[in-house]
Amino acid sequence: MQATLIQLTANRSQRLTAALAAAVLLCTMAMVWPYSTVQASAVLPFMPIFATSVVIAEGLTAYFLATQYRISGRFVFAVLASAYAFTSVAAAAHLAVYPGVFSASGLFHTGRQTAIWIWLLWRGAFALFVMLALAIRSRPPIGSHDGRRWRGALAMGGSIAGSIALCAAAGAAHDRLPNLVASAGPYRHLSANPAIVSVALMCIAALAVHAYVTRLRTLMDLWLAVALLAGVVDIVLTLGAGARYSVGWYAARIASMVSANALLGMLVSETSRTYLRLADAHRTLQALSVRDGLTGVFNRAYFDERYPRELTLARAAGYPLSILLVDVDHFKDYNDALGHLAGDECLRRIAHTLAASLTRQTDFVARYGGEEFAVVLPACDPRVGASTAERLRQAVADMKLPGPSEKTPYVTISIGHASSRSHADLQGATLLAGADAALYAAKASGRNRVEHEQAG
Repeated sequence: MQATLIQLTANRSQRLTAALAAAVLLCTMAMVWPYSTVQASAVLPFMPIFATSVVIAEGLTAYFLATQYRISGRFVFAVLASAYAFTSVAAAAHLAVYPGVFSASGLFHTGRQTAIWIWLLWRGAFALFVMLALAIRSRPPIGSHDGRRWRGALAMGGSIAGSIALCAAAGAAHDRLPNLVASAGPYRHLSANPAIVSVALMCIAALAVHAYVTRLRTLMDLWLAVALLAGVVDIVLTLGAGARYSVGWYAARIASMVSANALLGMLVSETSRTYLRLADAHRTLQALSVRDGLTGVFNRAYFDERYPRELTLARAAGYPLSILLVDVDHFKDYNDALGHLAGDECLRRIAHTLAASLTRQTDFVARYGGEEFAVVLPACDPRVGASTAERLRQAVADMKLPGPSEKTPYVTISIGHASSRSHADLQGATLLAGADAALYAAKASGRNRVEHEQAG
């Protein structure tokens, strides 16, 4: 996820997916409505499965949104996290008191009306939290980490405590609250009850205001709208169901599960995409960290790390290893005559030519320092190493880069070559010293040549 989901604009594909989800919800509601009062089989395990999935989904959504709040400091995320924390607790309480799950009338001696009143609190509170989030949406981020911590803890703790208190009050006052469900089980005059009508209007208003204020521009806004729409479908189908375990009742519970999981699905998807982007960024950063900023070939740190590793592999496998030290001839004169910018371009072109002239994937060239390069040739005997060195020297000569003076009309390189075959005891420093001595001999002999170290 980016710095804040509130700025993550939804693309065309994501809008189509959300639109399809909304269309499926509305079409399902339209198809189920004529049969909503048809009584179906009472699948007793359905209610625990439904409520448990909602508790987990809304709890996870609260956690993800709280994480977004800690990252961004936008209090709107704390409010939305509080909304999902409230409903997660309410869903757990709804399951605990639901008739027929743990006991005939629910736990805590609450009675048959408590479950539906907790359901009303669940739906109504979620709509109110969304409206509050819209009201504070434009507030700037909270800069202080201490301020974020205590405000977030206050919001989350308050919503959880409030949910527990309201659910407990609904259970304690079950005999004083209006009777919504008849003793035999069917809903009685539910659609005419002011409480359910008020909650239904609140949910519809929350969806409408959310769509109007946000214009559903961002990914979070888009899927929060789907969650609100699923909540409205839940209420509508519950009103039309007429009784528990009817077709409409089952469809309403499924819509409630969609409402709980809509935003969570987006958050999980964006988290996965973030890890993929993070992995790509890490690979890019890792590649950049081992490259020389000027020439683009590997840098000295990479050489210092890989060269000993290649030596260890050569010892273990018993194959030879060759190393070339390359120096650009008269490079100080080149910089003095043509300037450092031209000198930088010269080094870039030479580095590119050296790298392009290597034919095996195991070979590599690194900038060793200044105008010097090191070429490591694993599993390469002295004869092949010598021919490779000559090929590199000729490739640079064939470029015919203008030199610094009439005495040196073209840029050339000198190369010192050393092979592990020349040493009974293969040591990295010894091999480098041999290549360096050969390079010194090449420069002393007139430059633009390859010299080989054979001592050992």
